[in-house]
Amino acid sequence: MIGRARELARLRDALSAMPALVAITGEPGIGKSHLLNELAQQADGALVLRGRAAEFERELPYGPLVDALDAHLATLDDTKLRGLDTEQLGGIFPALADRAGATPTLAVERYRAHRAVIELLARLAATRPLVLTLDDMHHADPASLELLLALVRRPPAARVLVAVAMRPPAPDGLRDGIRIDLGPLDPDEALELIGTTLPAAQRDAVLRESGGNPFYIEQLVRAGASLPGGVAEAIAGELRALDADQRRLLEGAAVAGDPFEPELAAAAAEVEDPLVLLDALLAAGLVRATDVPRQFAFRHPLVHRAVYEGAPGGWRLAAHGRVAQALAGRGAPPPVLAHHVE
Repeated sequence: MIGRARELARLRDALSAMPALVAITGEPGIGKSHLLNELAQQADGALVLRGRAAEFERELPYGPLVDALDAHLATLDDTKLRGLDTEQLGGIFPALADRAGATPTLAVERYRAHRAVIELLARLAATRPLVLTLDDMHHADPASLELLLALVRRPPAARVLVAVAMRPPAPDGLRDGIRIDLGPLDPDEALELIGTTLPAAQRDAVLRESGGNPFYIEQLVRAGASLPGGVAEAIAGELRALDADQRRLLEGAAVAGDPFEPELAAAAAEVEDPLVLLDALLAAGLVRATDVPRQFAFRHPLVHRAVYEGAPGGWRLAAHGRVAQALAGRGAPPPVLAHHVE
């Protein structure tokens, strides 16, 4: 793994300090999943179980936990579960439903469920440490997030490490655990990942356009100068979570420029109340505030590029015209207007 020496050291410390909960946060493609995989590989002698939250399963309580634990629970005999609240657990894990005489239900008693799962994790770690990794937890259902907060407050009385990865912002309660906020690779690490097969000018272009994001680096190296298909699809997945007005304002912002002013983005998009819509874009992590008042920027240049190129061509031309008209009404000089007029 290139870079991340500090983060890996914190994970090794967490393995030594179990029970513990680690929350890894960062933008898409920054390496959260890779770091979880490294943790799993370094957990020598531990029982490693992995789960992942799914974007379209947010209504299924405890979905990531079921994904991680259910197949393993199906292999256990009844003696391993003796003394646990199997009736409650049977309402969560399909593998235990028949044994407990319970029917899986959405209407679970949350407190009993939390206590039962915490006791179950402790039981699974009775003979060797348990490392439970849960990826993409920004897609998790509310019940799973509540359980994570319960694990922070009442960790299992055993050698259990729960490591979760999610896009920011993480729930406030997870600040009481171990937080690892992943940022971009530094230039030397990024150049090591880029490799030496590309010409120097192209290596510099990848370094500049990627912003140190490992996923973007790998995709840009494969794709050359064009917008990488993997990057475009990943960003398209984020855009699908927006409603029509939010997406239209984002496309208007891409036309207005990067950084952009909300009023110019609204003029391009022909939407009202841009600040209300802007809050949704900020919460989604697609744009961020800058140090300049009333000026915002895309999370990454490739996000700006993907949104701009993904907007309908005819609409985009008309949007440039609306921005030019708004700027002219402000008395903007010709060099500021030129890009939009062109």
